[in-house]
Amino acid sequence: MSVLALLTLIGSPLLWVTLVALAYISMTRIKRERAMFRSRRRSPKSDWIHFVWPSVLLGGLASVATVWLEMTVNVEWLVTFTVLYALVVLTMHPRFVSPAFPLLVMLAAVSLRDVVSFGPLDETVTRFAEVGWPVYALVFGLVTLAEAILLRSNGNVETSPTLILSKRGQFIGGHVVKRLWFFPLVVFLPPSFGFDGMVPVILPIPIGVSLLSTGALPRTLLGKLSTYRGILAVIALGLFGASYALDVPYAGYVLIALYVLYELALQLIKRENRATTPVFINGNRGAVIVDTLPGSPGEAMQLIPGESIYKVNGTVITGGSSFYEALQLHKPYIKLEVLNLNGDIRFVQRAMYETDPHELGILFVGEPMSPRLRLRKL
Repeated sequence: MSVLALLTLIGSPLLWVTLVALAYISMTRIKRERAMFRSRRRSPKSDWIHFVWPSVLLGGLASVATVWLEMTVNVEWLVTFTVLYALVVLTMHPRFVSPAFPLLVMLAAVSLRDVVSFGPLDETVTRFAEVGWPVYALVFGLVTLAEAILLRSNGNVETSPTLILSKRGQFIGGHVVKRLWFFPLVVFLPPSFGFDGMVPVILPIPIGVSLLSTGALPRTLLGKLSTYRGILAVIALGLFGASYALDVPYAGYVLIALYVLYELALQLIKRENRATTPVFINGNRGAVIVDTLPGSPGEAMQLIPGESIYKVNGTVITGGSSFYEALQLHKPYIKLEVLNLNGDIRFVQRAMYETDPHELGILFVGEPMSPRLRLRKL
């Protein structure tokens, strides 16, 4: 049984489309970081590590539930879900990568099949309409609950620094959270294809998130989004549980509303972020830090994104360029006055070594390294 399920995973076009999307997202991230900061923040390997862990563990735990419940779908449901999800993934926009979108289309088609003709697809719609709404509730609830956990525990790990332009043409820093997670979920097909018993199938469900954080640190925004996702997941799983005890009226329409709220929650977070004063913006605070490179002197000095370097050995700093100029004047020992996110001053001291890079691995808000790069506008 396990070998058969593994073969269904390897043979799923959704898995291979997801791997292509992940490679594309990783490549574009590195290209953008090099154009802006002349250095990538992290290697492509990290994208693949986040893709697999810890989402596979959550998928395994969810699959224990679906196996115990013997969640069964038919071939038409499985093929339709896979095709629709693959088309969503091919947009290369992680924000759309969620089962909410293919499930919304399928459930809407089921709800409208008595009043709308789907032409050559009528028979297919009739067949996957045989799968009851509790399956839609369980799949959405399990995947969305896993997403809520991943957003809170893994989403803010190794985010990508970026530069954007304000409406007034001022450079603003930010962090991009653009990630795909792999969530394998076991479902069953009824006896078919020559098998006497239930046929196990592993659905290679990708979960995506795409969020630009400027008005707050990524952890704050992802925490709010995680809460919204968690509430929707609990409601969906509650509907599924209720199906065992009573006949829930208009359950399909409630699920459709949940799928719509799934997208509205993200839009609410984005709107709130845009309306908030940017954290990474130059002003009278000195050189604002967007990020530090892993393993760099800047990281060793525990400089935090959103903080700003105000003075170097008593010399007032106005930006990244003046920081480097002051750095050259005060070798080999530097004492930094740093303004933290609360506006308090702390001191950082360090000896400058010959092996240290000129930039110290600190990424500042400022003009991108590539003059041909067109920045996104806030």
